[in-house]
Amino acid sequence: MDLNLLVGGEAGQGVQTVSGALSTILQRSGYFVFSIEDYQSRIRGGHSFTQVRFSTTPLRAALKEVDILACLNEETYQLHRRRVKEGGWVLGAVGNEREAHFQHFLPLNFEKIAEGVGNKIFANIVAVGAILGILGLDLESADSYLEEIFARKGEEIVEKNKQALRRGRDEVIPYVSSPLIEETRRGNSSLLVLDGNQALGWGALLSGCQFYSAYPMTPSTGILNFISSHAKEYGVVVEQAEDEIAAINMAIGASYAGARAMTATSGGGFCLMAEGLGLAAMTETPLVVVDAQRPGPSTGLPTRTSQGDLEFVIHASHDEFPRFVFAPRDPQEAINLVIRAFNLAEKYQVPVIILSDQYLADSKWTYENLEVKERPDAPQFSSFPLPYRRYLISPSGVSPRAIPGLGKALVVADSDEHDEFGHLTEDLNLRVEMHKKRMRKKETMRKEVRLPYHREGKDLTLIGWGSTWGVIEEAGERLKAEGIDSGIIHFSEIYPLPLQIEELFSHVSLPVVVENNYGGQLANLLERELKLPFPFRINSYNGRPFLVEELLLKVKEVGKNG
Repeated sequence: MDLNLLVGGEAGQGVQTVSGALSTILQRSGYFVFSIEDYQSRIRGGHSFTQVRFSTTPLRAALKEVDILACLNEETYQLHRRRVKEGGWVLGAVGNEREAHFQHFLPLNFEKIAEGVGNKIFANIVAVGAILGILGLDLESADSYLEEIFARKGEEIVEKNKQALRRGRDEVIPYVSSPLIEETRRGNSSLLVLDGNQALGWGALLSGCQFYSAYPMTPSTGILNFISSHAKEYGVVVEQAEDEIAAINMAIGASYAGARAMTATSGGGFCLMAEGLGLAAMTETPLVVVDAQRPGPSTGLPTRTSQGDLEFVIHASHDEFPRFVFAPRDPQEAINLVIRAFNLAEKYQVPVIILSDQYLADSKWTYENLEVKERPDAPQFSSFPLPYRRYLISPSGVSPRAIPGLGKALVVADSDEHDEFGHLTEDLNLRVEMHKKRMRKKETMRKEVRLPYHREGKDLTLIGWGSTWGVIEEAGERLKAEGIDSGIIHFSEIYPLPLQIEELFSHVSLPVVVENNYGGQLANLLERELKLPFPFRINSYNGRPFLVEELLLKVKEVGKNG
């Protein structure tokens, strides 16, 4: 069983309430859920929709075709009606145009039904009840969910929502000869629904993060909300800064003082952080920065997704200095990569940039077991002879790190070029040695970077990074089912490119690079570093993630031309 629901309306109609309710109810009913959010950057009006896909087996990508289309307004119907499968269900504000392939067409007025309960604001819960009725699920899990969500508003509101739920179900029951779910499952309390921002937050908490500063910026704000909600429990100092410049400089200051520190933003905020990133590099202060990407330039599309910042973060801030760039593929990996980021930031005294995006940040995955493979290392504070040289020139490029005020060391740091003690210098010969010292780290760092996931394929190889993992994997499985032997190379640790990467790509069949950007930024990086051509590229930059069926068609087109 694999079913896909789409609920749409305008901002303010409670589309996300429907998504949250359905995701939780289905998860508590024992199903694996994968949901995505698509919304505009306005409080009222504009089209928003959510897709909730669920199955008896784990899911990791979104589909184009839907089994149930629930329309809180007529615009939803006009925009998405052609996505409904033959034999699928359409309900809600549907207007007068009916597609020929619809077998189940219910022009329900959710608001009018809700008014029968007492207020049209219950319309979204009416829609939830109607969908559960079509699916054939009992309302026990739904009632429990409503009690939890609305308990603070009083028993009367809880009861009104339960009534709305039943009104919605009762409206569709006469038309349901055979529920979409033929055999219901037992509830499984061990299943966990998690979005990318929550996972990045968990990674920080499990890393022993002690200081988190950020200025709210979609789609990274969920990390700030999550960490702040657990700050007291985990002993984290959380600061909502006045802007992104302050946020990164606060984090650098906290790290300089010995705390594990992190900040997060989106691309526009990362622009403001670029000078601070250089300060962390020059002072060799460990730092973890999350860039939750969205389309730009400038304000761009604040609530949509993109993979357009890869080249930017690799080169951000002037001149050259080493850094790691990671991009988790899903919430499970996000937890582990954040822990790894903190460890490597301290080991090499460099910034580690984690690339998320709106798709990863807001989508929800279901897990039966979350596996935390990484463990936070002990603080990397070195022993050293006196007088203390903070920037001692060493073969590895890593100098002994002491914490100001602890012990007998005098810790001096400066944003200018400096000598081994940290004092400003304009000795050009010393400048050369210091710059070479910092850059020497990069070769050792390459040994730390793990090779991408690799599955061989004789006919073609799909290549991607970050959040494209799920859709690439499912498209690859469907290609195999059709007799096309497709391989996968997928990067989570992108920069610097790992050792043995040349060997990995020396036997790749028909590489096809899949990215959510215009220029093919991973493909460009691979061409530059590997001295190999990557002419076959599938790029999407409309602000939405790839859907499985759409990617499949594009891959087949490339296969014909290749």
